[in-house]
Amino acid sequence: MKRLSARLVVILACALAGAGASHARERAATITILDGQATLIHAATRLLAKEGAAIEAEDIVETSSSSALMRLEFDGGGTLDLGPASRVMIRPQLASAGNGVLVYVLEGWAKLTLDKPGEQGPVLLACAPLDVTGLARELVVHVKGMEAELFAESAPVQTLVMNKAGKPEPTKVDKGAFLARRADGSVSVTPRPVPAFIQAVPRAFMDTLPSRLALFKGKDIKLDAGGKLSYDETQAWLNAEPRLRTRFLARWKPLAQDEPFRRALVAQMALHPEWHKVLFPPQSAGQLASQPGRKPAPHPVISSEALKP
Repeated sequence: MKRLSARLVVILACALAGAGASHARERAATITILDGQATLIHAATRLLAKEGAAIEAEDIVETSSSSALMRLEFDGGGTLDLGPASRVMIRPQLASAGNGVLVYVLEGWAKLTLDKPGEQGPVLLACAPLDVTGLARELVVHVKGMEAELFAESAPVQTLVMNKAGKPEPTKVDKGAFLARRADGSVSVTPRPVPAFIQAVPRAFMDTLPSRLALFKGKDIKLDAGGKLSYDETQAWLNAEPRLRTRFLARWKPLAQDEPFRRALVAQMALHPEWHKVLFPPQSAGQLASQPGRKPAPHPVISSEALKP
């Protein structure tokens, strides 16, 4: 009886330690304003966003097309405002970008404001068309595919813009100036934003709003589940640029156990060929020998061009 009791104590202790670890969130930012609907994708789980919710490194935040404003305040200072139909990842680990990345913008509208003038990092804001490597105060960026528009609102911004040859090219955007990177790779920098950009900027970006971070300090906001993730809902991330999309191989591998998700991955394999080795791992000689007469499952045909990084 004593032996059983001791064993129960160990089991309970392990369970409590595991429970504590599962709730020990490494908070990178906090949602302090939410005017509209938004979702949070943590690991392979979709949650309904709320004000006060903690955002961890590599969490994905997506606003709906009807959202007016979502504000994230970073621990350590700085804010990120998101407009409607925007998709971002917070503090991603990107190859060759160091540890300075605050946000990756997949698409939509974002306004990044730093508290410390002159703050620098390997990459502060990243997206497929360009990276921001130096920011003195704030910027507004709009991303759509390989097109990007950037407004250096109150101070110069240093960028690396993908040129027509697919190489990053240093480009400075002076205070008040506007950079446009088009889908064909052409880049222009003008002294002020074009009228179409000014008209399209979310109205909420023009308001000066005080910090609300103190209102949520010490609070543990529980989020409701938002339903199972489907392939269509993750496709834009799965098909993103290689330095980002490879992050999802381990993260979303459990989703591939769902048959519809797996079928869609296979059907679109040319768009994300790195999933081939996950869905069809090579069998060892011992595994093949233990299955005499069994024909290997057919693999999707992928061109050599698609397999290139």
